[in-house]
Amino acid sequence: MSAAEGRPRCRWGGGGEAVLRARAEAAGYRRLLRARAAEVEKLRGAVGALHRQLEGLRDRRSGELAKYQERVAELEREIGAAEAEMARCLREYPALLRLRMALEAEIAAYREMLESEELRLGGLAPP
Repeated sequence: MSAAEGRPRCRWGGGGEAVLRARAEAAGYRRLLRARAAEVEKLRGAVGALHRQLEGLRDRRSGELAKYQERVAELEREIGAAEAEMARCLREYPALLRLRMALEAEIAAYREMLESEELRLGGLAPP
């Protein structure tokens, strides 16, 4: 047997050359794994930043929503007050209308009395 025949054969074949290829391939995979691990960490940081940004947006939206709800409640109170004022005016309107008609009748009566008095006095005055 020759020396090459006496050496145990590597299961990848080719002996030392196959081992070197396997080591190089393993080193390449380790580099790829480290690169992927770095990418994963970078993406975790980005996800964390996005979560913080989302929480900030939620907090801001909650504040704005509370502000809008308070404004809506304020406007509803103003509408209620305006409706109450309008109802009061509608209740007072007929009474004011009756008062106006009574005053107009009284003014017409005084005007008629004044005109008749003027005619009476005008008839007595010398020409």
